[in-house]
Amino acid sequence: MLEVLFWGSVCLLAYVYAGYPVLAIALARIRPRAPRKQAITPSVTVIITAYNEEKDIAQKVRNVLALDYPRQQIDVIVASDASSDGTDRVVRGLDARNVRLLRIEGRQGKTACQNAAAAAASGDILLFTDATTRIETHALRAITRNFHDPSVGCVAGRLSYVAQQDDATGQGGTSYWNYEIMLRMAESDLGSLIGVSGCLYAVRRSAYREIAPELISDFVVAMVVREQGLRTVLEPDAMCYEQTLDHPDRELAMRVRVGMRSLSALASQKRFLNPFRFGAFAWQLWSHKLLRYLSPVFWMLALLANLALALQGRYVWLLALQLALLFSGLLGFTTLRLSGKSRFLTKPYYFLLTNLASAVSLFRFLRGERIVTWTPQR
Repeated sequence: MLEVLFWGSVCLLAYVYAGYPVLAIALARIRPRAPRKQAITPSVTVIITAYNEEKDIAQKVRNVLALDYPRQQIDVIVASDASSDGTDRVVRGLDARNVRLLRIEGRQGKTACQNAAAAAASGDILLFTDATTRIETHALRAITRNFHDPSVGCVAGRLSYVAQQDDATGQGGTSYWNYEIMLRMAESDLGSLIGVSGCLYAVRRSAYREIAPELISDFVVAMVVREQGLRTVLEPDAMCYEQTLDHPDRELAMRVRVGMRSLSALASQKRFLNPFRFGAFAWQLWSHKLLRYLSPVFWMLALLANLALALQGRYVWLLALQLALLFSGLLGFTTLRLSGKSRFLTKPYYFLLTNLASAVSLFRFLRGERIVTWTPQR
C-alpha cells in the first residue's frame, strides 16, 4: 500500500507538471483550431478597475489612449473601488472627453466593479486591463481581429513579466509565467483557454454576463463564454507587460489570494468539471487547475510514503532527492535569493513557493474563508 500511495502521488505530480503540458501541446499540433482572423475595428470600451492607484492611473490612461486604434471607436471607464487616495481626482482631471470615472462605493471588489462598468459600457467589445499593465501600441488591433470569428467570445492578451530585481523571486516568476504561456498557447490551439490573465483580455459585450463578486473574473469569464457555446483564445501578438513582485511575502500573498478565489470558482462552477458535458474544457480544468491546486497534497503524500519506505531500506535515494529539492527551495527564502549567484535556486524556490501558496489557499478555502476585495501589492 505504501508503494501504491507513493507511486500514485508521484505519477499525479508528473502528470500535472509535465504529462498534461506535453499532451496538450501534442494534441494542439495534431489538430489545431485557430480562429479565423480579419482586421476589424469594432467600438471598444476599455475598463480599468482601480483601487488606490493614484501613482499609476494617469500613465495607464495615456497608455490606452495612445493605442493604434481609431480614436472615435474607443472610450475608457475607470472603475474606482471606493479609492481613498487621489485616484478619482486624477481621473477627473484628465483632459479627455472619452474617459470617465465610475466610482463604486463600499469596497465591493474587482469583479463587482467590472460588472458595474460592463453594464455602463457602450462598446461592442469590452477590454479589461489593470492599472499597472503597460499595453503595446498594436495590441488592441491584434485582439479585435479575433472577433471576426463568430465562435470567439473572449480574447486574452499575452502577458510578459519584467523582473524588478535580478533575484530568485523575479527570475522564478518570469520562468513560471513562460511555462504558463507555453501551456496556454497549446490550450488555445486546442479550442479554448480555461482562464485569462486579468492584465489584458477582451469580451464581446453581448457575451458578457454578471459574475458573482466573490469569484475571480478572469478565470470565470472563460466558463461564462464556454456555456454560451463560445471559446476563449490567446492572441500572441497582443503583448502587455507587468513587473514581477520583488519579495516572496508579496508574491505568496498574491498567489494565495488568486488560489482561494480560483478554488471558490471551481466549487461554485463545478458543473464545468463534467467531461460528458464540457469535453476537453473539463479535462483542461481538471488538469491545469484542480489537480495543480491539489499538488501539495500529492507531494506531502509522496514525501510521507517515501519516508516510511526509506525506514524499511527502500527508495532511500528518492527520499534524498525529495529532501534536496525541498532544501534548495527553502534556501531561496533566505538572503541568498538576493544574490546573483543564486540562479540555481530559482526553480526549486519558486516551485516550493507556488506549492506553499496552493497549500495555504486550500487550507483557508476549506476553513470557509473567502476573499472579495484586493489591495495593490506594489
